Amino acid sequence: MAELIDVANAMFTNKRNWVNISDEDKEKFFFIFNRYFAKKYPEKSQLLNLKVIDKVSALNLWYNFMLDKPFPKWFWSKSEKSEKSEVNDKDYKLLLKKLKVKPNDLDYLIDKHMDFIKEELKYFKEIEKGN
Repeated sequence: MAELIDVANAMFTNKRNWVNISDEDKEKFFFIFNRYFAKKYPEKSQLLNLKVIDKVSALNLWYNFMLDKPFPKWFWSKSEKSEKSEVNDKDYKLLLKKLKVKPNDLDYLIDKHMDFIKEELKYFKEIEKGN
């Protein structure tokens, strides 16, 4: 039985070792890999996200897709929330309430559309001062 790191190494770094990964291991780890690939390739991941999919073949597809690509530095990393520090907890909660969005959606807006977030914060704070 291979570990997750063994499968990852065979897929990304020691590609010749892919033949040593058993079908049972591929089936066992398909969901995890598909989930991680969804960070960068959401469309492709969604196509493979079927309850009845042959997990071995699907993981082999990911392997072949990554065959000519370098090690993906983004693969194991958590989502960056570096700009979230610009929004303090009080403002974050205010935005969640006023924008009526989920935390993940707000994190995305903070990451990709900080100018919008700043404008909205300014607007909401002006409204609160008026009340």
